[in-house]
Amino acid sequence: MLLLFLLIAVAGRVSHLHLPNLPNFAPLDAMALFGGAYFAQRRWAVLAPLLAVWGSDLLLNYQYTGHLQLLYPGWYWQYGCYALMALLAHAGLRQVTPMRVALGATTAAIIFFIISNFGVWIGSGMYPHTGGGLLACYAAAVPFFSHSLLSNLVYCTVLFGGFELAQWRFPALGVRLA
Repeated sequence: MLLLFLLIAVAGRVSHLHLPNLPNFAPLDAMALFGGAYFAQRRWAVLAPLLAVWGSDLLLNYQYTGHLQLLYPGWYWQYGCYALMALLAHAGLRQVTPMRVALGATTAAIIFFIISNFGVWIGSGMYPHTGGGLLACYAAAVPFFSHSLLSNLVYCTVLFGGFELAQWRFPALGVRLA
C-alpha cells in the first residue's frame, strides 16, 4: 500500500498532473517525507522514495530527450536532499500529525533550497565561486522556493491525508511491516 501511494505520486509527476506554470511544483519532497514516515526500516524509508524519484526521472528524461539517461549531471545534490528528508522524517514523523507534516514539508523545502542551489553554485559554472556568486545563486532561486513549499504542502496533504484515511478505513494498514 505504501508503494502504491508512492507510485500515485510518480504518476502525477510523469503525467504532468502537476502545474506546469509553477516550476518546482512536484511531489518529490513529499515522497521522501512519506517514505521516511511510514516505512519501519530505515533502509526502505530512504530507498523506496529514492527509487520512485529515479524511476520517474528515467521516464521524464526519456520523454524529453528520446533516450534513457540513468542519471543527470548533479543528480547527487537532489538525491542527497531526498535521502536527508527521508531520514529526518523517519526520525521525526513516527507519529503523524498535521502539524508535524506541515513542519516537515516546510523543513524539506528549506533543505532542498539550501542544498540544491549550493550544488548549482558549485557545479553549473553560472556563478562565480565567491560569496557574492553564492548569494546571487540563492537570490535567483528565491522565486522557486514558494512553489516548492506550496507543492510540499499540497502533495503531503494528498499522500499523508490519503494514507491516514486508508488506515482509518482499513486498520491493518497501521501496522508497519516493511
